[in-house]
Amino acid sequence: MDVPTLVVVRHAKADSPVGLQDIARPLADRGRADAAAAGRWLAQNVGGCDLLLTSPARRTEETTARLLDGWGRTPVVVDEERLYEASLGDMLRIVRGLDTERPDSTVVLVAHNPGASALVEALTGEVVQLRTGGIAVIEVAGEWADADTTSCTLSHQHTARAETGGED
Repeated sequence: MDVPTLVVVRHAKADSPVGLQDIARPLADRGRADAAAAGRWLAQNVGGCDLLLTSPARRTEETTARLLDGWGRTPVVVDEERLYEASLGDMLRIVRGLDTERPDSTVVLVAHNPGASALVEALTGEVVQLRTGGIAVIEVAGEWADADTTSCTLSHQHTARAETGGED
């Protein structure tokens, strides 16, 4: 992509084992398959990636690993503590704090709802409800620090589902 691009990915479908803390929840079988499908979609529709920020939750880290396997990319991957239980304000601070030295970069955030969907809406003005495995690709016409509805456009929205399908 020729302009700065932000890809917001909601983690894939997680399991909910009894007694396990929220941060430790793993992906469900369907989630693992869907995350790889998301990676394949990104390979076909986004191309490269310079930086991937992921929440430290187990389900987002597992989504990231499967996503990158399907995508065939090895960007710099950073555990971003602020993405776990992030408010919209937290997410906006992360995006607006991205490196302006690389203005044409593609950055991926692997995060949780409601913050992920709220971020897409705050930046683009488009009402988006990211389902598990959901992807929003946002083009940023300007500096990361100035990202808002006047500079950001939702170019793609996709919900990755493996061939086995399944509902949220």
